[in-house]
Amino acid sequence: MTTQKLLSALALIALGVLAACGSSAQAENTSADTASENIAINEGYDDALTIRNQLLLGSLRLEEGQLAITAEQAAELTTLWQALAALSASGTAAPEETEAIQNQIIAALTPEQVNAIATMRLTNAELQTFYVEAGISEVKTPEPGMTPQSESGGMRNLSQADREATRTASGGEVGGGNSSGSKSDALLALVLEMLASK
Repeated sequence: MTTQKLLSALALIALGVLAACGSSAQAENTSADTASENIAINEGYDDALTIRNQLLLGSLRLEEGQLAITAEQAAELTTLWQALAALSASGTAAPEETEAIQNQIIAALTPEQVNAIATMRLTNAELQTFYVEAGISEVKTPEPGMTPQSESGGMRNLSQADREATRTASGGEVGGGNSSGSKSDALLALVLEMLASK
């Protein structure tokens, strides 16, 4: 209960700070808002990633080219991603709150960066490939009649009971073999690590 209150307080503080910063940079963000209306990151194509995951994976892919996130952007984006993580972890986030922070993340990017991420048209299949290449997930070849499964990198050597205990302790779902929550957390951790290196 105390952790939930702490996360809620952190999210509210972050939103207050962001609101204060947003009013002073309103003119600056107007051009970014206009650009994001014209070049929208969306989920309207086959196998599309969520907006959150498009922003995460897209940010990592930007590092491979000339549109890499700058040190100035990194400071603001770190705060926004941490606020979004805290809000999501609280379990009480309204979709509007999550969307508001995602929109602030988009506004913190340049129109060229937003366009680059949107034109990547990132898919779930690409994300799964990224997970395997990054060592976050190991794809197993299923035995005949079995469903393919993947395991989060840090949990592959644990027994089933230990995996369930870890998921329970971390607030994850138990059963089903779905580790997408932990993989998504690992993707966020990679982005935060990249931002910290700026």
